[in-house]
Amino acid sequence: MQRELPNLDWLRVFAVTAETESFALAAQQLSVTPGAVSQRIKSLEGFLGVALFQRHAQGVRLTEAGRLYARRAAPPLEQLAQATRELLSAKNGKTLKVTVLPAFAQLWLGPRLAQFHKLDTGAAVEVWADAAIVDLPASDFDVAIRYGRPPFPGCDHNPILFDELVPVASPALIEASRPDERGLPVGAALLLDTYWTSDFDDWLARTGQSGPADLVTQTFSLYSMVVEAALNGQGFMIGHTSLVADLLAQGRLRALSDRRVPAVKQFHLLTKTAAPLSEPAEAFVEWIRDQTRPAA
Repeated sequence: MQRELPNLDWLRVFAVTAETESFALAAQQLSVTPGAVSQRIKSLEGFLGVALFQRHAQGVRLTEAGRLYARRAAPPLEQLAQATRELLSAKNGKTLKVTVLPAFAQLWLGPRLAQFHKLDTGAAVEVWADAAIVDLPASDFDVAIRYGRPPFPGCDHNPILFDELVPVASPALIEASRPDERGLPVGAALLLDTYWTSDFDDWLARTGQSGPADLVTQTFSLYSMVVEAALNGQGFMIGHTSLVADLLAQGRLRALSDRRVPAVKQFHLLTKTAAPLSEPAEAFVEWIRDQTRPAA
């Protein structure tokens, strides 16, 4: 009796290759050789009796038949992968994978995770901090916390916290400096990170001000490094109130101006549309909502 379904490994390789339209990139993602990818694609094309890719000198491109097949095959493959993950999680223990912006992980989530574990959900939490945007629906992550603006394709989203921009500095720097007409410490360096490079210009523009003519800047790769430098009195920074609220409340940082502006983007909690959450993910989402709910 003729098989109605091709080999699952061929389909898995095809799905990745269709997404990348590159044997080399697919091989890298699958940890196999480009030759192994090519062989599996040829086997699948032989089984189906159609060409799925056009081969050319610069690489490969999906045929119309390949594009249609990829669109129809990807959802059931992801459903099968999700079912497998859920079964393995039930067998090997509860695992929750969360993808977040590094600044949020270091300054907000990390210090509070112990509180989540006190709920005794039994979940092992994996926090992946990366500024690169993860395609949540196509990934094995359960939850994403992203800084942006809707829409988020394929995701349900809820805003969390409320982020405003305001310049801040340590009390020691403020007391050792004189403020200019904007409230900024004269002669102090502006501390920036590579992700939020335009924060200061944004704050100036939206408060109708121009920047100091002789401003010196110091750039760090991570916002948490900027915060640490500001705490050490190395300069002033633009504070994202959702991330430095605790430091402001403790008096370790002080606002340099009463002119706060809402951030253009905000933090959102993302889950996959129409995909049921595992018990650990449900508990985590509810905990995040409780932690970020405005005080009555």
